Amino acid sequence: MQFAILGPLMVVAVAEFLIGLVGNGVLVVWSFVGWVRKCRGSSFNLIVLGLAGCRLLLQCMIMVDLFLFPISQGSCWFLRLSASWAVVSQVSLWFATFLSLFYCKKIATFEHPAYLWLKRRACGLSVGCVLGCLLINLLLILQKGLKPYSPSQGNSSQAYPHSSRHYLYILQFNAGSGLPFAVFLISSGVLIVSLYRHHKKMKVHTAGRNDAQATAHITVLKSLVCFLVLYLVYIVASPYSIIAKLPPVSLTHMFISETLMAAYPSLHSVILITGNPRVKQACGRVLRKAVRACRA
Repeated sequence: MQFAILGPLMVVAVAEFLIGLVGNGVLVVWSFVGWVRKCRGSSFNLIVLGLAGCRLLLQCMIMVDLFLFPISQGSCWFLRLSASWAVVSQVSLWFATFLSLFYCKKIATFEHPAYLWLKRRACGLSVGCVLGCLLINLLLILQKGLKPYSPSQGNSSQAYPHSSRHYLYILQFNAGSGLPFAVFLISSGVLIVSLYRHHKKMKVHTAGRNDAQATAHITVLKSLVCFLVLYLVYIVASPYSIIAKLPPVSLTHMFISETLMAAYPSLHSVILITGNPRVKQACGRVLRKAVRACRA
């Protein structure tokens, strides 16, 4: 009965992994080539490169967990994998936040002194925030999450006492995602307000004409809304995945939650590709070359 449930879930997880592998792989190659070709590099290419790279790592960790956890429950190697998973997940969220800040900086139109001050210092403030948060998380993981278990710290007769305590620590570490998520929501809100102000101001002047700036606003907001939905599914399913690994282990709940979580890094890459004409064209060229190579 359990295999009848886990089998289809594994098929879906593998399909998500393959979609994300292709999508994030295309983004990594495109952003790296674009970054190298430009003399000073492009902040957009660098952000997409970091985001796609983190998503690839995140997908690999989810797949390793799904395939090997049922036969290696409570092993020390998996405890360290879960700690690395928490760090990579937060780094991925920070890169997504950087992307929303980049869109906000390029598209939003405000003349308020506070906004202009933040716009000039966005890069330095963002890097400082992410380095500070990652340093705190790494210190917490080294201090609590990865220290060896001592029998005096708990009842050694319980099944996997160290594993239970470790996964509860990982659940607490995920609270560190609050800051980048809040910044993402604020930047998305600024874009919405900017679109409303632009539409209100240009309503009369753009009658019957194509408003390029409004189109850019809407395209970016669609991408951010899709990311928001996928990330909300990810953070809602994440605690269930952690709790399912605590004794008594529930493989069914773990597979369901992690299959839902895998949609976040895989489907968002497809959204980024379809929302960017340059990446879409590059992906089309690669696919055409691959088809011609297969036919040859």
